[in-house]
Amino acid sequence: MAKFAQSPADFMTLDALKEISGLEFMQKIVAGELPTTTLARLMNYEITSAEEGRVEVLGRPEFEHTNAYGGIHGGWYGTIMDTCMTCAVMTGLKAGQYQTTLEYKVNMIRAIPTGAQVRAIGTLEHLGRSTGVARGEIRGVEDGRLYATGTTTCFIMGTPN
Repeated sequence: MAKFAQSPADFMTLDALKEISGLEFMQKIVAGELPTTTLARLMNYEITSAEEGRVEVLGRPEFEHTNAYGGIHGGWYGTIMDTCMTCAVMTGLKAGQYQTTLEYKVNMIRAIPTGAQVRAIGTLEHLGRSTGVARGEIRGVEDGRLYATGTTTCFIMGTPN
């Protein structure tokens, strides 16, 4: 079950974050030992799995996530794709390193039905000194259909311990 921060003080400081690897950080979020992004509550998703080079997110877009036409808003797709892909990059970082998104791209292939549970999987493709690249996809849990694909480039900061 996801743990949500109640205030900024609930998040790890950058100095504390630099003491553990990115994989350890992600696994602590999955285990509920550290709070996840507060946006996850608003967007109705949860980081459910983190292993080296791979992160899984489960989400269920609801009416609150629709656009003016009644379809799931592209921002919802982008949010869970950014999460699964950048977190996949995070799993490759050594203690002392951290990252942020430089850019991401999402190709929405088909509309996600309101209320359908989906799985977003981010996979690390490249990790260099200053950038990390990952790809992602969103698939329906029940129907297995591909709803979106994407890529991201992250900026790697800090110095490995």
